[in-house]
Amino acid sequence: MAEEQRATERIEEQAETFEVYANDIELYINLFCEEQGIEDLRKESQSVWNACLMYVQRHVFPDRQALKAKGNNDIYVNNIMATNCGAYDYDLIDTICNAYIYYCYTYDKEVSIQGFSKLLGIDKVVIDLWGMDKNRLSKKSFSIYKKLIAEREESLSAKLASGKSNPVGILSILNHWYSWNLPGVTREQSTRTALTAAELPRLDSQKAREALPDLEKD
Repeated sequence: MAEEQRATERIEEQAETFEVYANDIELYINLFCEEQGIEDLRKESQSVWNACLMYVQRHVFPDRQALKAKGNNDIYVNNIMATNCGAYDYDLIDTICNAYIYYCYTYDKEVSIQGFSKLLGIDKVVIDLWGMDKNRLSKKSFSIYKKLIAEREESLSAKLASGKSNPVGILSILNHWYSWNLPGVTREQSTRTALTAAELPRLDSQKAREALPDLEKD
């Protein structure tokens, strides 16, 4: 019962955190549009959106230390004291990531690791490391990385389906990163794995000999 109560409190705390950061992000998105004379951010380019994210970062996330974990992690223990090794608060990062994805969809923009990096001021290389098994510090950081990858594909496919953007450019990105269709190439074919040596048919088998043409009859 106590564990269920703690889980409920954690969910409520995350919801409150989401609202706080979402409101701050929205506030500075609106201020950016006012300063730039933008009436409809949905009609602006991805480059303008990136500039907007950098503007929000300067006002909402000016100090990355605020994104770091506050307590120690029992996993990281040196000979002197427990430490968190300067790790980020991945629960907080995940909550902000959800807000970032929400506003990308709201303004019809591409979700990307680069964009999230611009919003938080965390170097893209660091976020890329979250997705590497050998450098993984936590399951949460890995799930954030995977979420950004998956949502990028979804945001691009949504733009493709809406018909508002140039499909050639979007398809080239989807094909390069996600093996989507190009003329003469199907997604199923591009993701099909090659047969192993054990799976290849043996030429000396009875069925293979029966399938070969009888050259002596010619």
